[in-house]
Amino acid sequence: MADFDYMGYNQKKRAAGAGYASKTAANTYAQFLSQQRGARKKFDIQQGYEKQAPKVVGSFTKRGLAGPGVQSGIYQKGLTDFATQNFNDLADVDREQNEEMQRSQFEQAQTKAEYDQQIAELEAEKQASIAQAAATLSAFKPFLS
Repeated sequence: MADFDYMGYNQKKRAAGAGYASKTAANTYAQFLSQQRGARKKFDIQQGYEKQAPKVVGSFTKRGLAGPGVQSGIYQKGLTDFATQNFNDLADVDREQNEEMQRSQFEQAQTKAEYDQQIAELEAEKQASIAQAAATLSAFKPFLS
């Protein structure tokens, strides 16, 4: 008869739970850091564009393409391109952040699946041991009467 070590079972179950909790905490912290990085990037991009805006307008004014009473198509196109680039840069940061979050969620799902698999294996091992013990005890039944 193969003896089942219930103390070992409980230790393995606790270890699996602790490993799962540790990985989950690390993943949650990684998500937090990702959000912080994204917010900083967005802020930096926005600050950069705010600093560049007067220079962009000034460059058109120097060339006589903008100013009081002057609104050229080149100036309008330049401002549109400037705003579009700002929007695209911010959208890129959002896209990167979404990809990181999706990757993090996938890793979390994998971690949960690994934990569930570990617990299922432990339970199967425990059930097999109990079944083996029951079969062994049943074999002694004729000798008990």
